[in-house]
Amino acid sequence: MTSTSGTDDPTQRAAFLSGLTDSVRQDSRLRAAWLEGSLGRGNADRFSDVDLHVLLPEDEVAAFRAQAAAWLGQLRPLVLFNTLFGGQMINAMTVDSLRIDLWAHGGEQVEVDPGAVQVLFEHPGTLTAKPPTAAPSAEATAQRLLGLIREFWRCISLLPAVLGRRERLVAVQGLAVELGLVTELLVTASGAVRDRGVKHLNPFLPEHLRAELEALILPDSLTEQALADAHLRLAELVRREGRRAADAFCFEYPELLEERALAYVHQELTALQLSVIP
Repeated sequence: MTSTSGTDDPTQRAAFLSGLTDSVRQDSRLRAAWLEGSLGRGNADRFSDVDLHVLLPEDEVAAFRAQAAAWLGQLRPLVLFNTLFGGQMINAMTVDSLRIDLWAHGGEQVEVDPGAVQVLFEHPGTLTAKPPTAAPSAEATAQRLLGLIREFWRCISLLPAVLGRRERLVAVQGLAVELGLVTELLVTASGAVRDRGVKHLNPFLPEHLRAELEALILPDSLTEQALADAHLRLAELVRREGRRAADAFCFEYPELLEERALAYVHQELTALQLSVIP
């Protein structure tokens, strides 16, 4: 299979990719090399990293991973080299601050999404088209939305313990967890398919909800009151949008869970002499 997608970046990344293409074509161990992520899809911007995949014979994979720092360093000096997921992924950064994720696969063939890769090199027949992924059923979507809502209310119910102990840093961490749950709820309920990396969220949130969420979540300070307000503003958003999601996807909203979580939070925050949103 072939691909013509690419990037308009004329700077260091383009020079790196040119050298990388020459390198993989000359490396006799490799059966194929390709880019995924935004470079693979052809919608990269100046902030995009390099998501590189290579295919080798199974008995060559361990040796390649062991030599990967030197292999990448020949293209450009590295200032960071890490292995993640039990060594499955290599995470590196060049002296130019170019971020690279390198995956080494073993085998004779591998399935890829033809519309989401930029092929740098392949032996004929090595890369085969992955069957299209079926869209989740309405029932599966409903279960996912219900799970997100239930987990949000569980997290909110922890707020009194955190603020009662004056654990402001934990409150900020919890806010981040809740924000992740709320954004996934809003994206899923809107029907958007999030087909870009974790650093791309804005295109998949309805604009009015994105603006509202930003206004709700960013506290003016890290006092207990400001943190409580930020958590409870998120709670109000979930009360509204969670019900809309339940109506749209025909699942039963967890009214009792919401009621008891909020009652507990309001009671305990009042005891801590913090005001609560009515």
